[in-house]
Amino acid sequence: MTFIILHLNEPGRQASKVALAVAHISSVREVADDAGTEVRLSDGSIVNVIETYKAIINELASLGVRFTSSGKLGHP
Repeated sequence: MTFIILHLNEPGRQASKVALAVAHISSVREVADDAGTEVRLSDGSIVNVIETYKAIINELASLGVRFTSSGKLGHP
């Protein structure tokens, strides 16, 4: 299983790393107020990270993840 390493965006705490299985990422959304990026997992939970939307999308694309027209991820 392929993982992507992201840094959690936890207000008031030092950023910490988390490894998310790419197969469990269902969508990625840029947060409007520059607070980071929102990653929605297949179980419906949301993880906020400090990486930019573009950086995450580029990393997922390099791993062969495809994107649907609705912005959701389509896994190989």
